[in-house]
Amino acid sequence: MGKTLKIMSLILLSVAIVMGGAGDADAKKKKKKKIPKKPSYVGAVKCNGSCHDAYYQAWVKSPHGGTFNLLKPGERAEAKKRVDLDPEKDYTTTPLCLRCHTTGYKQRGGFKPAGSKNKKGKDTSSTIDPEEPNKEQVGCEMCHSVAGGAQMRVVMKNTKGDFKKSDTEKYGQRWDYANVCTRCHTHPNTPFKPSVHDKYKFNFEERKKKVHKIADYWNEDNMDQKLEKAEDRAKEVSQSEKTPLVIEDFKIKKGKLKFKKGTKPYNKKKKSFNYQK
Repeated sequence: MGKTLKIMSLILLSVAIVMGGAGDADAKKKKKKKIPKKPSYVGAVKCNGSCHDAYYQAWVKSPHGGTFNLLKPGERAEAKKRVDLDPEKDYTTTPLCLRCHTTGYKQRGGFKPAGSKNKKGKDTSSTIDPEEPNKEQVGCEMCHSVAGGAQMRVVMKNTKGDFKKSDTEKYGQRWDYANVCTRCHTHPNTPFKPSVHDKYKFNFEERKKKVHKIADYWNEDNMDQKLEKAEDRAKEVSQSEKTPLVIEDFKIKKGKLKFKKGTKPYNKKKKSFNYQK
């Protein structure tokens, strides 16, 4: 009997060791996620929680965190009248407006307005949660990425924030911030031009102060998310800082937004980036 118990104990110990080893192997696998093959927009909510909570909370309270709301009837009536827009009209499905008031509109993974359907007639419109802003506003990816953050965010997670600018830039992160803001703020298609009112003159240094008021949102729960390597990266000079990326140009044709050929910063066929000459 004693011999049997001893054998059983050894067997159980062996199983425990094997299972423990398997558990360790699984843990190692989970540590590094596979980078998606293609870039796509994933939304600001992906940056929230365990990664950039303070940044997300600051963004929600920033002007960018409420851009979609401005398209609703009655919002910013005076400003709309100033540029000959009907203040009582609903612009939440208007292509020209959605390009600069949402995230990734008309691009892979980007925002889709109410009424969007696939070829089979299934509703594909983006879910909007009033309590948790996402792609329906101008989120992180509109400023920090070329064609969406699906790839670069995995690099950030796999390296636990210890990466160089070039490590994420090759997956579409952009560092030419003063340039990227011209995507909308000074784009030829915007009706809000300096010629209409001085308030539409764009000063990058002044405007960026309103975007990330992060200091107000650090607390005991998210203090461990501070970007420890940010200062080191600031000393690096990325390719997009040397040669800014091109800015998308587009037109509205038959009620649909079409990007003009050769003006997108990412060429999905060649899988390469287009920099200004």
